[in-house]
Amino acid sequence: MKKILLTIGTVLAVSFLTMIQTVTAHHSFAMFDVTKEQIVIGRVQRWAFNNPHTWLYIEVEDEQGNTQTWGFEGAAQVHAMRQGVNGNTFKPGEMVKVIMLPLNSGEPAGAMCFVQKEDGSIARPNDGVCNSEERARVWQENGWMDSDNLTIFEKDPDYM
Repeated sequence: MKKILLTIGTVLAVSFLTMIQTVTAHHSFAMFDVTKEQIVIGRVQRWAFNNPHTWLYIEVEDEQGNTQTWGFEGAAQVHAMRQGVNGNTFKPGEMVKVIMLPLNSGEPAGAMCFVQKEDGSIARPNDGVCNSEERARVWQENGWMDSDNLTIFEKDPDYM
């Protein structure tokens, strides 16, 4: 009986440690350039309030009138809900300003920090990649929210 309990205990311990390692590896932000914040303005195409991460897709029009879809990774549903975000936060066709950390690859995507909605309200569907409450304050105080294009700001080292 002791041998069976020891075997079960060992299997459970190894399983737990493997699971912890997997969860830790999943939450890497290495694909994002955390030294830059970028504002991207467009119309909501789709709001995917899914697990393991939420995704916001917007249609962005460039200076030549061409449209491109951008995708932004957010927090898991439970974390987003703790920040007041739910499945109805973003509506198709709504104009938004997404402040995000761009992908290192340069593709049209990134990690959401916060989003200014058409009515001026701020939504924070972000994961742990930025302090969205503080960053929204800094963007508003500096007038950066008034930008109307794909502007990139180097992050202040004091906020990294």
